[in-house]
Amino acid sequence: MIDPGPARDAPLEPALHLPRLLAGGAVVALLTGTAACGMQAAEPKIALRDAASNFAAGRSGALELSIASSADEVHAFMAAVDSSTGETAMADEDLATLLSSSLGYGYDLGADRKDVSDDAARFVVNVGDLEAGEFVAVGDFAYARVDLDGLAKQFPEMQEGLDSFRAGLSGEGDAAMPQELVAPATALLDGDWISLNLQAYIDQLKEMSAGEGADPAGMGFSEETAAKARDLFGAALKDAVTSVERKTADEELGDHLVASVDLRKAYAKLRSDLPGLLTGEMADSAEKELPPVDEIPDRQFDVSFWVRDGDLTRVELDVAQFLDKPAGHLLLRADVLPAEKITAPSDAVEFDFEAIAAASTAYASTGGDAALAGGENLDAPTIATWVDQDIASSATEDGGTPSVDYLPTVLPYYDGIAPGLAITAVGAQIQVAVDQDVVCLTLSADGMGENVVPGPC
Repeated sequence: MIDPGPARDAPLEPALHLPRLLAGGAVVALLTGTAACGMQAAEPKIALRDAASNFAAGRSGALELSIASSADEVHAFMAAVDSSTGETAMADEDLATLLSSSLGYGYDLGADRKDVSDDAARFVVNVGDLEAGEFVAVGDFAYARVDLDGLAKQFPEMQEGLDSFRAGLSGEGDAAMPQELVAPATALLDGDWISLNLQAYIDQLKEMSAGEGADPAGMGFSEETAAKARDLFGAALKDAVTSVERKTADEELGDHLVASVDLRKAYAKLRSDLPGLLTGEMADSAEKELPPVDEIPDRQFDVSFWVRDGDLTRVELDVAQFLDKPAGHLLLRADVLPAEKITAPSDAVEFDFEAIAAASTAYASTGGDAALAGGENLDAPTIATWVDQDIASSATEDGGTPSVDYLPTVLPYYDGIAPGLAITAVGAQIQVAVDQDVVCLTLSADGMGENVVPGPC
């Protein structure tokens, strides 16, 4: 059995460093990790085993994650999914955006295994030719930037919200936004870097939750837990790999190796040991909600790997093979890229949670929230959607189900954000009125606000 780790009321382990948590995992390491380890010594199994081991042992690396299917292939796949769920197909424009997007992921664990100060990780979100956003973690600090203007060109419906947000920054008198808020908000809008002392924030959460028996990490998550999770995925895949077959080689990528995996056997290992990695309510929930092993299809699925000169170059998984009747293709691809040096931005604007929280409280008391959010431009349907989101979030944090019982908890969020606003519970529903604009909200499980209808409840 896997050591379940600390109890829920145990303090957060001190060695919680975001770069190492992120970098140590690596998407391909989860797929391969020790998946090929322990296989019989036969070609091409050894080739895959050695390439997987080399990749997992690396102190630095980079990946590009993307969907490698054509629009027609994805449409065929989604049509098969839609026939069973009753959902509508994705619009051509949205699908084109999805297929043009990719996620870059890099990590560097530094030369010293015991020194975490030089550990680093990086994520880059690309939408077509646009580098839409970037996230970097170095030591105890996290950095982020977003090209909001570039995204607004790709998604014009964002422009009105950006304009409203910018207008809120230039408020005057009592509605003037405090400088603690202006600086990071302006940096965000301008596509500049903002930074957060993550370790200080975690320490602050620990102090706030002291004596409450709460774990600010959520489930005692640490580098040790992350390592155990990787080992579990590897162990689940190791015994479930039934064969490895060599296909036609690619001139650039190298040998194409296809590993066949027993789905039920892999799930049985995960089902047995995954709850042991969690604590408290999350462990209990996992134990109850994970389906029994005999409900998992007894079938094989294939994962493709490319290996050149002993190094892993690409991994692909076609999600369509998990359908009851496979149709089309949804090909998830991870390309292994050369490792790059990851450094902290030197010109980031600090996002100081403590100072901003204090400034936000003072700002809200002056009615500034209404100016920032658009004030009189806010309508009842928009606010009702926010209420649905906030109640769903509160229920999730509490381990409960969204209901009107959570309304008193979220009501303070809406003080003064729109003139004439009234939010009231009507039976199991919530009525939102902005003067004569009235809607009725039926709470949803996911907080997506899809059950908002015009008129009183």
